[in-house]
Amino acid sequence: MEEKMHILKLLENGKINAEEAVKLLEALRETESPERAVIMKGVIKGIGETMESVSTIMKDVSVTVAERIKEKTKEAAEKIKKATGEVKKGKKK
Repeated sequence: MEEKMHILKLLENGKINAEEAVKLLEALRETESPERAVIMKGVIKGIGETMESVSTIMKDVSVTVAERIKEKTKEAAEKIKKATGEVKKGKKK
């Protein structure tokens, strides 16, 4: 039962999609021997940990991308401001 709840939590948190959850639940249901249950528990735990790691990496990447976009936007705004100033100076002459 613990494994089923773990799979459902992974699904709820967006760590796996519905198709993956169904496959894991079906595989869990097919486990008849205690050894298989232990193996599946480890597999499910490993999937959860991997997805958590991927999620953390993706958050870090999105922060880095956002910072670069902000930086490049600021640079572009400064260039536009400078170019606009030069155009205005040219018109005054």
